[in-house]
Amino acid sequence: MDEPISYAMRNTDAVGRWLNFNAPSELKDWSFLAIEFILAVGVVCAVLHAWRHYKENGHASALLTFVGALIFGLLNDIVSYYTVESFWHGEFSVMLVYNRLPLYIVVLAATLIYHFCMTIRRYEFPRGVEALSTGFYGGLMYMIFDNLGPMLNWWIWDRSDPTNWPFLNAVPVTSYFWFFSWTAIFAYINRIVCWDWVEQHKSPKQIAAGVVLFPLVTCVVGIVVFIPYNVLAYNGLLAQAATLHAFSFGLAGLAFVLHFRWPRAPRDRLLMVFPVVWLMGHVYIYAAKLDIYFSVDPDGLSAEGLAVGNPIVAVVAIIASAAITLVSHPTVGERANGQESR
Repeated sequence: MDEPISYAMRNTDAVGRWLNFNAPSELKDWSFLAIEFILAVGVVCAVLHAWRHYKENGHASALLTFVGALIFGLLNDIVSYYTVESFWHGEFSVMLVYNRLPLYIVVLAATLIYHFCMTIRRYEFPRGVEALSTGFYGGLMYMIFDNLGPMLNWWIWDRSDPTNWPFLNAVPVTSYFWFFSWTAIFAYINRIVCWDWVEQHKSPKQIAAGVVLFPLVTCVVGIVVFIPYNVLAYNGLLAQAATLHAFSFGLAGLAFVLHFRWPRAPRDRLLMVFPVVWLMGHVYIYAAKLDIYFSVDPDGLSAEGLAVGNPIVAVVAIIASAAITLVSHPTVGERANGQESR
C-alpha cells in the first residue's frame, strides 16, 4: 500500500481517534496557530453580530444565516472527507474525524459565508444579483487563503489525481469554482429561507425546517451546477473548464459592478472586524513567508516539495477584496454623495 502523501494521515495514533489534540510546539510552525486565531476572531464576531442584529431588528434572519452556514460547512466537510481521496489537511491544534478535519475548518464556512452574506445584504440587491455578488466577494476572499494554505502545508492536494486538474500553481481550478458557485447558491437559497420567509411571517416550523434542509439543497444544486465543469475536465478539456470558471466568475463580478450603489445603512464596524483581520492576517503571513518564493524549482515546488501559490493572484485578490469591504461600509459623506448621484 502506498504511503499517504499527507503527514497527518501517517500519524497512526491520531488516525485511530475521533478527537485529537496537538500542543502548539507540535505544529509545523506559527502560521498554523495564526490561521486558527484569525478564524476564532471571525466566529466570535459572527455570533456577536448575529445576536446584535436580532436585538436591534427584532427578527432572527442573521442568526438563521449563521446556523445555516454552520450546518452547510459541517455537511460539506464531513461528507467530502469520506468521498474525496485527493485532498488532506495538515495537523492543527484540535483535529476531528480521525485526524482528517481541523476544528478551525468546522467554523470556516460559517464564519466566511456569514460575513460575505451580511456584507452584500447591505446593498439591498435583487435576489439573483445578491447571490452572484456574494459568490464573487467570497471567491476573492477565499482565493487569498487558497493560494497560501498548500505552500505552508495547511493542506495538500494530490497533484497526480485527474479530478484536481487543471491546476493553477498550487490551486485546482475546481477549488476556485467550488467556493464561488456554492457560496452563490447558498446566498440565493439563504435569502429565500432566512430573510424572505421571515419577512413573510412563515410559520416557525417551516422556517426551522428550511434552515436545517437548505444547506443540503445547496450541496445538491451545487453538484448539478458542477456537471458542465466536470464534463469538460474529465474529458481532458482543461482549458475549457478553466474558461468556464473564469467566465462565470467574471459575470458575477460584472453583476456587482453594474448594480453597484452605496449602501444606505451606516458603517457597520463590527461586521468589518473579521474581513479586516482576515486580510491583514494573510498579508502578514505572506510577507513573513516571502522567502518561499525564492526557492521554487522549475516544477513550482518549494524546498519542502510543496506547491507554491500564485503571488500575483493573491495580490489582486487582496486589493479587490479590500476595496469591496471598504465600499460596502461607506462613511457618512460617501453615502450622502452616493445618494445624491443616483
